[in-house]
Amino acid sequence: MNIKDKLNKISGIIALGMFALIVLGYITENNSLLGFPNTTVLYALIPAALIWFGTRKNGCGSCNQTCGVSEKQDQEMKE
Repeated sequence: MNIKDKLNKISGIIALGMFALIVLGYITENNSLLGFPNTTVLYALIPAALIWFGTRKNGCGSCNQTCGVSEKQDQEMKE
């Protein structure tokens, strides 16, 4: 497991935990579970989710494809 996969796993777990905290606060109608407003957790949730999205397996975060797949599709389109 390389560093990118480890970073992806860590940021994904953190993002899910923070999202669960926000949902739990909404369900219990409690505005501050950890001593500060639950909406403040969004300031950490958004970057964690972006890091997770950007470090997904197989390269770029937007298409999740390797360069080989993209090049193969480009060659098929040219033919």
